[in-house]
Amino acid sequence: MTSLCRTDRLRIVRPTSSARAIAEREGCSLLAAAVLECRGSLEGNFSFHRPSLTGLLEGLDLGRGAAEAAGRWKKLPDLGKVLVYGDYDVDGVASTTLAMEICRTKAKQVRFFIPHRHEQGYGLHESVMDKLLPMGWDTLVVVDCGSKDREILEKAAAAGVNVFVFDHHQPEEGKDFHGSVVNPHGSDGCSFGKALCATTVLWAWAWKFDILPRNRMEAMTDLAALATLADCMPLNALNRELVREGISLMKSRPRPGLARLFSRLGLAGQALSEESLTMKVIPCLNAAGRMELADTAVGVLHGRSGADEKVETLLSLNKKRQVLSGRISGEAEELLSGPFSHVALGESWPVGVLSGVASRLCSMKSSPVVLAAPVRGGIRGTLRVPEGGDAMKVLDSVSSMLDAWGGHQYAAGFSVTRENWPDVSRCLEDALSSMELEEPPVTALEMSPDEIALDSWKEVSTLGPFGNGNPAPLFFIARTGGEKMLPLGRDGRHLQIETGGARLLAFDGKSAMDAMTASGGWVYRPRLDYWQGRERLQYVVDYVVVDDIT
Repeated sequence: MTSLCRTDRLRIVRPTSSARAIAEREGCSLLAAAVLECRGSLEGNFSFHRPSLTGLLEGLDLGRGAAEAAGRWKKLPDLGKVLVYGDYDVDGVASTTLAMEICRTKAKQVRFFIPHRHEQGYGLHESVMDKLLPMGWDTLVVVDCGSKDREILEKAAAAGVNVFVFDHHQPEEGKDFHGSVVNPHGSDGCSFGKALCATTVLWAWAWKFDILPRNRMEAMTDLAALATLADCMPLNALNRELVREGISLMKSRPRPGLARLFSRLGLAGQALSEESLTMKVIPCLNAAGRMELADTAVGVLHGRSGADEKVETLLSLNKKRQVLSGRISGEAEELLSGPFSHVALGESWPVGVLSGVASRLCSMKSSPVVLAAPVRGGIRGTLRVPEGGDAMKVLDSVSSMLDAWGGHQYAAGFSVTRENWPDVSRCLEDALSSMELEEPPVTALEMSPDEIALDSWKEVSTLGPFGNGNPAPLFFIARTGGEKMLPLGRDGRHLQIETGGARLLAFDGKSAMDAMTASGGWVYRPRLDYWQGRERLQYVVDYVVVDDIT
């Protein structure tokens, strides 16, 4: 998606003569040396020398509860009847699938339950647990939620159920976790641990404490990779290795359900990347929980009977999500042009698609946004803030008026009564309007596309996977005024910019057409593409450079 970047935020870097010395020292191309020089990363933050995944995991601290949970797990002769309680987004369904696969080696029966996004909403619910616990479960494994639900967990443990929780959501201020919780955000967790999603918390726990043989765990890195990318976790050294290993596994030995989904999306093994997973695969998996039941996505990941049919259901749901998201995005932009510029309530909006729309608007405008919709007599909202903001601090400031809330620094959700919504919306608007964002500069190498050779870019790509915390190298090309801007795609939403013999692809570029024609240039990134079995480079516009964003 094409976003706007103010001129004063752009930092243009031009390759220097030292790039050649770097190339000789590192044994790499001049392009790769220029990228390293641009990042100022020769001191070890980034390198062409990959760290050992095993070494990274050995130093990982998952918090105080991890060893205790492993000890209890190993003392149990078997887990008996196991209920896995998960969440409806990709991290939730991936951790649910992973938990079931781990538990099946030591259980008589394993079933799962994921709450309905509209009917129950996120997290453990006492009313739901009151119905589930009498069904005779011996073990309860909670993933991607549960950290704040001490009373519910104590109730389950008091009923004689073995309780294990694997989560990554932050605790409430001044409160610690229940003893059954493995969460690096509690006491003693290290920085690498706190950058893990719920799936990788569970995966790393099972690896570190030898819950399963390590060759079995290696065969499950695909789930860790999907969840890490879906939750936009920081791609530090550990997460990069996990994503890299997971993508390699998906290319060589994909799960049957994923293989079918890749095929239907036109993703041959070589075309599978962090970007294609994020832009194509993950939205399909997310569509199940957003539009209907997340059980469909679990069925695809688990790859048992009926996976092909479930894939077709995912594709259909994702098309519906795309249509709804487009409509709601337009309506939200219109509402946000009124008295409130950060908070909007849509009375007819389905709450399941709001997080994706909020993320898009936040990214496009580099501005915090709250979108909310009615659910069962109340209001449920989603908050997204740009880099430099803190969604959790914003919600903490109004927590006394909320029914429930939680999330991460850049993305959070909440529930509130109709009666409290007017006050909450005003407080949120005030907080977001006064939020001081220290946006990092957009650093780009000044280089035209014809200066970027395919082999050199493939070498640069080894610094990936790219994403949050490890952004793809960016390049800048100035606008000369003679460019042609042509519609791209069936609906004309995208643009193709012809400049200097090269073609830049601006996705959703039509919405920024005025900025395009008056811009000072474009910040773009190369990406590998495969057409009819042949490798080629495409050049995707990330930012339109403008003097001001209104």
